[in-house]
Amino acid sequence: MSLLRLLLLVFFTLAPTLALAYDVLLLQSMHDKGYDEAVRGFKRDYRGSVRRIVLTDYVELDLTRINREEHPKLIVAVGDRALDLAQKQHATPVIYMMALNAKPHRVAGGVTMLLDPGKYLSVLEALGCERVGVLYDPARSGAYVKRAVTLAARSRVKLVLREVHAPKETPAMLASLKGKVDALWMLPDTTAVSPVSTEAFFLFSQAERVPVVTFADVYLSMGGAVALTIDRHDIGRQLAELAQNVLDGGQLEESGAPPRKVVTRTNEGVVRQLKLNPLAGH
Repeated sequence: MSLLRLLLLVFFTLAPTLALAYDVLLLQSMHDKGYDEAVRGFKRDYRGSVRRIVLTDYVELDLTRINREEHPKLIVAVGDRALDLAQKQHATPVIYMMALNAKPHRVAGGVTMLLDPGKYLSVLEALGCERVGVLYDPARSGAYVKRAVTLAARSRVKLVLREVHAPKETPAMLASLKGKVDALWMLPDTTAVSPVSTEAFFLFSQAERVPVVTFADVYLSMGGAVALTIDRHDIGRQLAELAQNVLDGGQLEESGAPPRKVVTRTNEGVVRQLKLNPLAGH
C-alpha cells in the first residue's frame, strides 16, 4: 500500500469522528423567534464547539445514542421539551434557558424566565402603589411569590395575595380585591393568567382605576401600564458564561438564576390617565 493510499485511509477513517467532535450539544425544542434570539446570544459569547439539534426537525431522535457516540461535555437545553429530554442523559451535565416551566429532575443549572421579583417591587414602589394584588397558583408560582413576599417586607409595598387553582377562578379572585388594592401585578402564571381570563385583569383595572404591571409587552396594548420583560439575546449570553464556567470545572447551582437584564416599557397614556408617578431611572 502506497504512502498516499495509507494517508487517505487514515483520513477517511477519522473524518466522521473529527466532524462530530464538539463540546456542547445545543438541544432546541423547536424553531421559534424567541428561542433563535437566545441561541444567537449564546453563540455570540460561547467560543467553543457546538452541535445544534432542533427537536421538531426529527420524527424520532435517539438522543441517548447521540450522547453515547458523540460524548458532548455539556448539553444546553432551549425550551421545556428540550430540558425534559436532556435530563434523561444522566451522564452529561445540563444547563437550560427559555424554559417557562423548568422543573429540573436532577442538578441542572440555567437561566430562568422569571425576573427577580425585586425588579417588579421597585417599579411598583416608584409608581406610588402600596397595596398590590397578586393572583397565583401555589403549584406553579408558590416559591416565586414566597420570595416576593420576603422582599416586599423590606419595602413600602404590601402584597395582597389570592390563590387560583384553575383559570376559571381568576375573575372571582379579582372581584375579591375590589377596593383593597392600588395595583395588580400580573405574573407569568398560566393558571392565573390564561387566554380566557386575561381580559378580566384589564376590566378590573378600568373599573377600579388601578394599573396593571405585567411581564409581557403584548399586555400594554390591552391596557397594561408597565411591562418588565426579559432580553432573550442577553439570556443566551448569560448562559454562555455559565456554560464556560461548567466546562472549566465549576459547580452547577440547583436553582436557576434570574435574567440579569430587564427591559422596561411603559404605556404612557395609562400612566397619565391614572396619575401615576413617572418611572425615572427604570
